[in-house]
Amino acid sequence: MKLFYSKLAAVWLLICSASSVEAKTLTVLLLSNASTEKPIQNMFRQYHKEHPDIDFNVSIAQYGTALIAKINTLLSGGEPPDILELTTAYIQTYGPQALDLAGYTNGEELLNRYLPSYQAFIRSDRSRVIGIPIEATVNGLFYNKRLFAEAGINVPVDSAHVWSWEEFKDVVQKVMKLPSCRIGVAYDCSIQRWSNLLYQAGGRWIAPEGTTFLPNEPAANRALTYFRSLVAAKLVPTSSWPGKTDGGQLFETDVTALMWAGNWELKTLVEGRTRFPFGTTYFPKDAIRAACPGGEFLIGFTKSPNHDDAAKVLLWWAQPAITQHYLESLGGSLLSPMKDVPVNYGKYAEYLKPMIDDLSVTPEWVAEDLARPELNHLQDDLLNQLILYSTGRTPLEQAIANMRQLGSQAVADDRAAGK
Repeated sequence: MKLFYSKLAAVWLLICSASSVEAKTLTVLLLSNASTEKPIQNMFRQYHKEHPDIDFNVSIAQYGTALIAKINTLLSGGEPPDILELTTAYIQTYGPQALDLAGYTNGEELLNRYLPSYQAFIRSDRSRVIGIPIEATVNGLFYNKRLFAEAGINVPVDSAHVWSWEEFKDVVQKVMKLPSCRIGVAYDCSIQRWSNLLYQAGGRWIAPEGTTFLPNEPAANRALTYFRSLVAAKLVPTSSWPGKTDGGQLFETDVTALMWAGNWELKTLVEGRTRFPFGTTYFPKDAIRAACPGGEFLIGFTKSPNHDDAAKVLLWWAQPAITQHYLESLGGSLLSPMKDVPVNYGKYAEYLKPMIDDLSVTPEWVAEDLARPELNHLQDDLLNQLILYSTGRTPLEQAIANMRQLGSQAVADDRAAGK
């Protein structure tokens, strides 16, 4: 009998060994992020528990030019990762090589799970679906409650009473009259943060057909002129433009009235036990209300060795219940890119309300514009032009002409390269 059980145990070990040998390992390349690295890896562990035949080899890479160089090297060498995490700035860049999830499920049904602005990021060539959003971010407006109370000013508490641009400027000037207020608006020095103004004016960087740069010149002029007036009045400090000091660092000094940044700042402000009371309110509006959407995505590649299995992982994550579970595992600090997913945002819920409202009314074309690869390629050059104009070193007409020249060249280059 002992011999029988010994043989049975040996057979069982052989079966287990064979199954482990047959298990596939998918390569995953994630962005370095202290807030999301572990939760994302936990989701892959959950998938492995549900699908023991699939395992994951996860690598972490720092976001930036080095990451893009690494991805391009892998692609040119015919060895793309099975799954890659990307931001809004780069997802369309890899659209041609990305795995089309519409080949594995109903593409329209998959797209319609997401907010219109996030559909724009993952739709390619009309019918292709090139990835899934795992979280959403949005630009928003923070304010120091103590300073506003001292100035006797109330912020908008609903979407029916948002400030106009002129009202916003007037409010900042009034709060800055306080001896305890040193900075008006801690305004992140980036293309995305400034682009909120362009979209609120009804403008865009690139025309829908993809050939004309800054097609709505009156809107671009208005956005540029208004922002220049904020800098000239010293409402936006030189430590922001062109100093590029992170807006969060300036806001945390307790001498800053407002911060024009994004919801990702909440985690630091809330969990860092900011020593003064703060809140969030609605973005001001010009022609329309709009806020730049952002976020992170998972994509696969057509030529990866395990692309079919990668597609299954992505579609698993694209289930509303799985997306909800991931977002709640983050504690609620990041938004849902999906429609009608009842995420519990916990201690962040009240702060997120105006941002979610701003996001809900942001036109889909804003995301289409932000996702343009040409815009991403021009980030540094366009930012330099914005800095030169906003600090009075370049006249308006010259700034527009310079940006148009840069944009037209980038569009022509991409077309010549077949992108």
